Amino acid sequence: SLWEEYIRDTSWHPFKIIIVEGNYPKEVIDEEDEKLKELKTEFGDELFLAVTTALMEMNEYNPSGRYIIPELWNYKEERKATLKEGISYILKQWKGLRRRRT
Repeated sequence: SLWEEYIRDTSWHPFKIIIVEGNYPKEVIDEEDEKLKELKTEFGDELFLAVTTALMEMNEYNPSGRYIIPELWNYKEERKATLKEGISYILKQWKGLRRRRT
């Protein structure tokens, strides 16, 4: 879709730098960006939030290229999964496979 292309376009940089507690710079979404304003007006808050969340996550992991990077995810709690949760899941799957073979 058009918005997928916008998100992957590394020349589009809808971010701004703000100073937070302790004089630390932080990069945040620039809600005054023309494309984002158009998105919010045309499609509403839900899609705006989805796009800005995707942009922030992609920028966090790879700001120079915005490549999509797989990540462990805890869908029940709607957050990143911890390493411990990932290992627990793999062990449960492995134990289930071992039982089926015997």
